[in-house]
Amino acid sequence: MELFLIRHADAAPLGERGVTDDADRPLTAKGEAQAASIGKALQRRGIVLDKLIASPLLRAQQTANIMVRHLQPAPEVTTSEALAPGVKPRKTAKLLRSVDGERIGLVGHMPDVAEWAGWLIGAKKAEIDVAKAGIVCIECGELPNKGMGTLRWLVTPEWYS
Repeated sequence: MELFLIRHADAAPLGERGVTDDADRPLTAKGEAQAASIGKALQRRGIVLDKLIASPLLRAQQTANIMVRHLQPAPEVTTSEALAPGVKPRKTAKLLRSVDGERIGLVGHMPDVAEWAGWLIGAKKAEIDVAKAGIVCIECGELPNKGMGTLRWLVTPEWYS
């Protein structure tokens, strides 16, 4: 299984546009452009996702939905609480073991994306800085589990835009 751990694109700060709940923070215009760039970059490189799973928070949902517009074939987009902020990597791994597909995209948040990456490669204390709209590619063999992954690449939006 090849995992693409994606940090959501740039979002409006809490309090802007009258948003008082962190879960309701929308993408900014810059974030919308970043999300489109993620999809275009994956498409240019011939990466076909079997599934795209997003956190239930608005900014992750918007990132996934904009990305998928630029992917052919477009993967199924689903939502999972296992990608919400603060969820332990084991719960995320459990979700992935129930998903069919070889290439799975996960849209989430920091520091969770970095923690998933560290957990998967067996380096829990690794300091992996994933920029907004950054992508981490990890090869996990058949089933994702602690220490069973290999970091293939990590890119920022500046690299693929």
